[in-house]
Amino acid sequence: MNEVHLTGLEGNNPLGFLAALGVQVAFQSDLEQPRLWWSDDITPHAVVDGDFRIERIVEKALQAFAGLANSPSTTPKRPDGSPMPKGDALKLASSDIRAYLREAQASNPCSALPFALIAEGSLDNQGVAKPSDLYFAAGQMKFLDIARKILAEVSREDLIAGLHGPWPYNSKLQSLKWDIGDDRVYALRSDNPSTRKKLTNPGPEALAILGLSLHPVFAGRGRTLTQGCSGKSWKESSYAWPLWSKPASPHAVKSLLAHASHPNPLATNRHRWFRSWGVAKIFQSLIHRSDQGGYGTFGPPEVVWQASYNGRRIPDDSH
Repeated sequence: MNEVHLTGLEGNNPLGFLAALGVQVAFQSDLEQPRLWWSDDITPHAVVDGDFRIERIVEKALQAFAGLANSPSTTPKRPDGSPMPKGDALKLASSDIRAYLREAQASNPCSALPFALIAEGSLDNQGVAKPSDLYFAAGQMKFLDIARKILAEVSREDLIAGLHGPWPYNSKLQSLKWDIGDDRVYALRSDNPSTRKKLTNPGPEALAILGLSLHPVFAGRGRTLTQGCSGKSWKESSYAWPLWSKPASPHAVKSLLAHASHPNPLATNRHRWFRSWGVAKIFQSLIHRSDQGGYGTFGPPEVVWQASYNGRRIPDDSH
């Protein structure tokens, strides 16, 4: 099969997974779009159709980043053109939520991104928008401000390094905290990591912003429900994502994200169809949030289902 291996986008890292989705999203306005699947290596990585070489992906992604960085999706404004109060932190009042989503829906590119961030009718105790479970910013971190800077400043070299791997971790741009390496508890170090500047990889980060748009949110009882996420509350949740071995079109990928990303597949009957859908395994990472502010990070990934066990429970020593 004629294929291109994106060896830098590893499927056992939420950032690599989201970035791989972003590769497809970058081509969403084109008639010809890449199919996506995952290698069967010990550390699986993303694979796309052979017509979509690294150079073609980079050119298309840079165009998508430039358009999104200057769109209503990343710069919430009221109908009169004035900035929405606390818009960069997405702490929008109910009336502003509707205006933001309406304006974004009428724009391009990636008009779906706002619908993966906040939902109409889903408010916190202060009466402002309660964001997606995948919103890890807090305090002085302003999600949309960070996203715009990443999208505007990511370079061609950043993208090439991110797609090829290994990731160099040489940028001082802020991170949206989707890399499992952002969890300082997970990092084994001989010193206190909080005293050092966290270096990042803008290429995968920018692609992951596009990939986030495939995770819509909905108003639930007392919280915002995020596709792929589950748990008792916003502060006690997890993210689960499938890897598949058969080439999947963008529409098929959306279906897989909706039907094959449950953190406990054995609790539903869906796992009976996973093998026929080409699902190879499902990963899960707990979402850790700080007690102060609610800063989020992903914990280490865990395999919660894989086809080689035919739906049976995976032994503990295989995690």
